[in-house]
Amino acid sequence: MDFPIFPMRQIHLDFHTPPSIPDVGAEWDADHFVRTLTEARVNSITVFAKCHHGMNYYPSKIGPVHPSLKFDLLGEQVEALHRSGIRAPIYISVVWDVSAAERHPEWRQVSKDGKLVGPGPLEAGWPYLCVNNGYADELVAQTEELMALYDCDGFFYDILMYNGDGCVCTNCLAELRREGLDPQNAAHRRAHNHAVARRFMERVSGVIRAKLPNAGIYYNSRWGLHFQDEVQHYSQVEIESLPTGGWGYGFYPLWSRYGRNFGLPMLGMTGRFHRTWADWGGLKHPDALRWECGGIVATGGAVSIGDQLHPRGRLNEAVYDVIGEAFRDVEAVEEYCIGAEAASQVGLLVLNPNADKANMDAQAGNVEGAAKILLELHHQFDVITDKTCPDFRRYELLVLPDRAVATPETAARLRDYVAGGGKLLITHEALLDETSGSFLLADEMGVDYSGPATSNPDYFQVTAPSLHTTVTRPGFPYSLYEGPTAHVAPRSGTEILADAYETYFNRTGEHFISHGFTPPIAEKADYPAVTRRGDIVYIYGPIFSAYQKHGNLAFRALVGRCLDLLLPQPLVETDAPPTCEVGVMRQDDGDRHVVHFVNYHAGRRAPGHVEVLETPVPLQDVALRLRRTGTVSRIFLARSGEALPFEASSDGFCVTIPRIDTHEAVVFE
Repeated sequence: MDFPIFPMRQIHLDFHTPPSIPDVGAEWDADHFVRTLTEARVNSITVFAKCHHGMNYYPSKIGPVHPSLKFDLLGEQVEALHRSGIRAPIYISVVWDVSAAERHPEWRQVSKDGKLVGPGPLEAGWPYLCVNNGYADELVAQTEELMALYDCDGFFYDILMYNGDGCVCTNCLAELRREGLDPQNAAHRRAHNHAVARRFMERVSGVIRAKLPNAGIYYNSRWGLHFQDEVQHYSQVEIESLPTGGWGYGFYPLWSRYGRNFGLPMLGMTGRFHRTWADWGGLKHPDALRWECGGIVATGGAVSIGDQLHPRGRLNEAVYDVIGEAFRDVEAVEEYCIGAEAASQVGLLVLNPNADKANMDAQAGNVEGAAKILLELHHQFDVITDKTCPDFRRYELLVLPDRAVATPETAARLRDYVAGGGKLLITHEALLDETSGSFLLADEMGVDYSGPATSNPDYFQVTAPSLHTTVTRPGFPYSLYEGPTAHVAPRSGTEILADAYETYFNRTGEHFISHGFTPPIAEKADYPAVTRRGDIVYIYGPIFSAYQKHGNLAFRALVGRCLDLLLPQPLVETDAPPTCEVGVMRQDDGDRHVVHFVNYHAGRRAPGHVEVLETPVPLQDVALRLRRTGTVSRIFLARSGEALPFEASSDGFCVTIPRIDTHEAVVFE
């Protein structure tokens, strides 16, 4: 079927079923299947050709059909869905395949110590296969078989990944040596595995596009900064992020701001489960799912909700009652989401040559901490790299968080950006050339790097009145916690906004005082904590990593006031609390702006519990200023159509939103 618009309300229907299950498809009812989906407002659902167990759910001549399946389940699903106008991409498991591993143990990934990757023979779990052998031929043949049998809307290839230490199976080891790479070098092994995966993607995408040029294509489990090096093999961006399943509630807000920069449709995937995939007895509170859907559309994404089909083949009505609540909310606003693009003033510039997969457990990650602060301050930002953003001038300000390794070419681009009026917030050792021990933009920054500070941790005291807040008070030295900070020497003409203070000594078994922290000495250190030179502000410590790990509001306030100096007219200003995400999107070449509010409310739980959301505390009379040029004929709430009175000023429009429950979208037209 032809689906000209990327569907906004999708289901990812897992169906991993071992051959020991005796009654696969016993309760299959095509009418019940499509009626349940239609009532829940679903317009796309990914259905299974082959699962992690290696079982196939159609009459395949390539791989084993599930032994208890008596009919073509996939074919009947696709036919029923298309008859009802619902899109039906097809799922194929790649690296995890129990059957293929048993049939061809030579296809398994091999670790550097010679062991087969995956669980032991008596342990539950998935064996890892390599696609640098005949297994790739089998997967290509299966793809061709499916295209010959069915009207295929697209393909979702899951678990295209290698173990973190790299594969040295017979073929991979031979290639490593042939290509002059060092098998003993972990970075070489990982780079080779990326090359193998991309060779597989190029081959498979070529086969699909030769026959179905408009089919959807996605390879899962590869998400991270390196997506920029393989985006040509995909038709869309999909960000798997089950917040209560290990990803957390910070993963999608960060990575969606990277994923929306490739000019492809973007899909955010959450789950109906309380925990992770296949939590059969876990069903989220409806408001949690509504919140997650609101957060996805607020960044420009379509929504996918993960479910798992019972082996007997019948959807659970209670599950789709909850999903339906969320999807009716999405449907009510999607007119103002389809085709929307982000309106961003700030670029969070990530320069990490060693970036691999996105980190799901980034307790102290600098990028995660920077995104968290920018979200809480309601700044409109994208996550970019030097590859994804060929022209830095599209952003008024760039943030370089804690560590950023720049090539000479990127450094030259940043100099041109600053010379043209661009602004930078740089922290800690970002843009430090480790070879020379100097900042690549030292002239522009107005500070010289002298090495790591010896006091660990140390303290900062804000002296500039422009940086003073409730939690960055004058006369008080705040501990940075994470260290060592950077010892920098300011050049003549560089303004010092905060001073550094050292401790009496670093805490050791021989030298310690009190319970865990050594107090600062009375005299300030001979290096500053925060400096400004023109349109560049520099903070001497890993403040973003520290905020991600410790959550000290003084860190967020300090960054916020530094951003105020550089960006005195942010795109949006609101009195919504930091827990409320605010996203600005544009439609119709900027004639329409849509401001999304996603009201977060987490229940307080005992340590170790999953972070869960339920009914949020509603926000009342939220003030909003949107800075935009041109005229506005009306401002209204997308979901209800209620018109809101507003005031126009020389640089924008002010409005008050009467109430925000879980998600609200305000349209400026």
